[in-house]
Amino acid sequence: MSPARRVVAAAIAGYRRWLSGRGPLARVRCTFHHGQSCSAFGLRAVDEAPGTWAALGRIRRRLRRCGATSIHALTDPEGRRALGWGPDHDRPLGELCAELTADGEHPADVAAVLAAREVVARWRGDVTEVAALARLRRGLPRAQVLVRPPPSPRGTAVALAGRAALAALVIAGAAALAPTIVAVAVAAVATLGLTATARARIDRHARLAAQARAALLRDEPGASRAAAPGAISAVAPR
Repeated sequence: MSPARRVVAAAIAGYRRWLSGRGPLARVRCTFHHGQSCSAFGLRAVDEAPGTWAALGRIRRRLRRCGATSIHALTDPEGRRALGWGPDHDRPLGELCAELTADGEHPADVAAVLAAREVVARWRGDVTEVAALARLRRGLPRAQVLVRPPPSPRGTAVALAGRAALAALVIAGAAALAPTIVAVAVAAVATLGLTATARARIDRHARLAAQARAALLRDEPGASRAAAPGAISAVAPR
């Protein structure tokens, strides 16, 4: 295994040993916790991907999917129940399935993504997509869908602290185990990843708030589907 791969594997192993499920991260639940968690996926990607950058790409996409394929139980401004969902459920279904296959997701994890997507499709009233998902899920394991509560500011701070700690482990491991040029490259990737995570968290708060507001229009006759970016399908009748 190359020095760069050893650094990435050591950082993930350190996260699992000292951070995952401990302290402020005790309540953080992975979208894929019923299958292969993101850290377990990361170790497998390091072992199976054709190169370090390919492994990092798979890990980055999995971490994005962990949030982008999640669904949330919301409350609209009038106190009624509503549904929120990540941006991957607005992507074309074929594109999402192709990414899952290319990244080597296990069948149980593919089933979890498709099951969550079906919940969103039913909320939207998209019978065509519900039928397509039923076909795709044939032969896959039965999936349990994790419905998350709305993210709180404290939860966001905790998640960012966990990512910052992981980035620090990556940088420290790179400095100790890898040549200078590799250490600098790994540190740059870790820093960029943390910045992207912070931005994604901010965007998610805005997206879920828009979806909760758009849920008010579900029962209005002739409601426009242009009500809220990222939430326009929430106005479709069930």
